Amino acid sequence: MLPFNTMKKTVQLGLRIDVDLLKKIDKMAQYESIDKMSWIRRALATFVKGEEIEARSEAIEDYIHLRIDESELKKITSFTKISEDIQNARKEVLNMIKEEAKTK
Repeated sequence: MLPFNTMKKTVQLGLRIDVDLLKKIDKMAQYESIDKMSWIRRALATFVKGEEIEARSEAIEDYIHLRIDESELKKITSFTKISEDIQNARKEVLNMIKEEAKTK
């Protein structure tokens, strides 16, 4: 497969799916008065966007709770800078851990 940066804007895929799923897709596409391939493309784009949002949220949570570092957060989220509120939340967690350690 060619690197993504040299590929055309779209590519053709061969895809095998369950017959019952195809029937449901066809029904939904008819209901919305669009062709089933347009419906499938939109559904995939919507799903991928949701997964990206979830991955970003989980990465932020992991960063705040000290499970990943700043470089990993930036890699996952494509952030160039970590916002102040996220940094402050991480500091609060770190301070709570320090306080717990003092009491033990």
